[in-house]
Amino acid sequence: MAIVRKLGLLLAALTVVSLGLVAVTADAAACKYNDGKACPQTTPCCSLHGHCGNSRLACGVGCEAGASFNGRCVRYLSTTQQMNNAPGANGKPRPIPSLPKGAFKVVGNSGVAAQHIALVTPTKMLIIDKAEANPVKLPSGTSAYNAEYDLVSNNIRLLEVQTNTFCSGGGFLPNGTMISAGGAEARKSRAFVTDGGFQSLRMWNPCDDGKCEWIENPADPAWTMTGNRWYVTITTLPSGELFVLGGSNESLAINSLATNNPTWEIYPKPANVKPADYKPNFMQFMIDSLPNNLYPNVYSLPDGNIFIFANQKSMIFNVAKNEVIKRMPDLPGGPRSYPLTGSHILLPLDPAKDYAHEILVCGGSEAKTQKAKALQSCGRINLADADPQWEMDEMPTPRLMGDAIALADGKIMFLNGCMTGYAGFRHGNDPVFTPAIYDPAAPLGSRFTEWEPSNIARMYHSVAMLLPDGSVFVAGSNENSEVRLKDVPFPTEYRVENFTPPYLSTDLARPEIVSKVAEKYTYAQKVSVTVDVKDTSKYEPEVVFMIGHRGFVTHSTHMSQRMSKLVSKVTHTEGTKITYEVEMPPNANIMPPGPHYMHMLNNGVPSVGVHFLLN
Repeated sequence: MAIVRKLGLLLAALTVVSLGLVAVTADAAACKYNDGKACPQTTPCCSLHGHCGNSRLACGVGCEAGASFNGRCVRYLSTTQQMNNAPGANGKPRPIPSLPKGAFKVVGNSGVAAQHIALVTPTKMLIIDKAEANPVKLPSGTSAYNAEYDLVSNNIRLLEVQTNTFCSGGGFLPNGTMISAGGAEARKSRAFVTDGGFQSLRMWNPCDDGKCEWIENPADPAWTMTGNRWYVTITTLPSGELFVLGGSNESLAINSLATNNPTWEIYPKPANVKPADYKPNFMQFMIDSLPNNLYPNVYSLPDGNIFIFANQKSMIFNVAKNEVIKRMPDLPGGPRSYPLTGSHILLPLDPAKDYAHEILVCGGSEAKTQKAKALQSCGRINLADADPQWEMDEMPTPRLMGDAIALADGKIMFLNGCMTGYAGFRHGNDPVFTPAIYDPAAPLGSRFTEWEPSNIARMYHSVAMLLPDGSVFVAGSNENSEVRLKDVPFPTEYRVENFTPPYLSTDLARPEIVSKVAEKYTYAQKVSVTVDVKDTSKYEPEVVFMIGHRGFVTHSTHMSQRMSKLVSKVTHTEGTKITYEVEMPPNANIMPPGPHYMHMLNNGVPSVGVHFLLN
């Protein structure tokens, strides 16, 4: 009775508070990016940057009270939030991390500047640089600019490559083969020699024996694209083909109508067309989004269409018909694509929400100037809505050239980047050392927290990726047009860091997938998976299965990165070992074919991910 009485009094108090907030002052000013209106109750504060928000930052210094809800810069707490903050209302205990904000640790040396990366096997990371004078040497005596990084030993194997991989793109075929496409001009110096790579296609068949090498044949039309593509985006389609989009015809600081390649093509090229006769398809969107349209972001959708974002513009597009299905509203706040580079991600999918696809875009820069301020605002759009609109939020810190990665538990980690300037050599300043963590399930205004900072500046040409063990690989940063190890503000960076998220340091024993995993699964296949939760004495098992594809990473663009929860149910329990029937994604629209990793989480603590092909 006492508890019921307490909750009744709390609800009554909250009702009074809510009623007290209903009226908005008649003379309220308009918040800049809220369609000429004052901010609404759930995002009540008109921030320093003109966005409505509910975070401590939005309601703090610089908040414009006159354009805020009821004329006050006060955060909104829903009834549920206030009840959860009441004593004794937090539910069952959660595992306690010894590193509540995680930790960075230097673990190795990349050998070559880490401008692009791809996880090609569970223990091998492909690191791709442009042709430049890295200190490590090939047997020929010339500098290497590609390497295979061993995630177990933290050693590297240097690789030969014929064409210049500078600012290329990449994607995976259904059999696990990785394709690298595009690049830059031929170069020759005392330290290195490379052929031009603007139109190149390169193939990497992964191996564990240290014998695999790049396969390329730039003289064969079947091994080249239809035109020059520098800063090209590649996305794996549900068909297993690679969608190749955009880029510029030459190396440059910012795209223009004269240098733009506003076309798309498919790899592999159609079998019924001679490679030399294959023509690309024109896309007006890649003109409309000039000049900040390099490395556009592309995601496949549940209906088989794709979502494309560049600059501040986005649309839904049908590849088979070469047809625009729907234009989305522009994202407020400023440009978000190269060279005013923001961070973009498809939020983890959930079958309980019918796999609704939500896109999150954060950061960017206000202008292409050395002293331009990075953007702090974020936009989130639910493409399943009848009339999709951008919901605005704010990061704890402005960020340009950041990476956004989905962690094993479905939260989003923003790291790397800087607070002033724009992407390009010597144009970024004020590094952001502190990661920001975004919880997609939290209420608007309460989604961001900050974790332990690194002490290494990682700006232009930095990379990050979730590893199978649940930690994060972090490398790269080269603000210089060539390798510079001293006498510059930010020397070329070769140190590799590993970041340990809090979920890997808890008082709960780490679970393990103990049953044998097949090399390949099919869509909608029901798989028997036995896990060992290790200990049930302190925490009742709470198990979730997640599947993800890591993609190809470069320039804050995580091509084809995606993650989804899996449907599962218990079929047998024996001690700490529990057997589940786990259902693979229903079709390729939800998770395109190729290499994937499956994590099992117990109370938020992940197992080591297991690798398989999904086809």
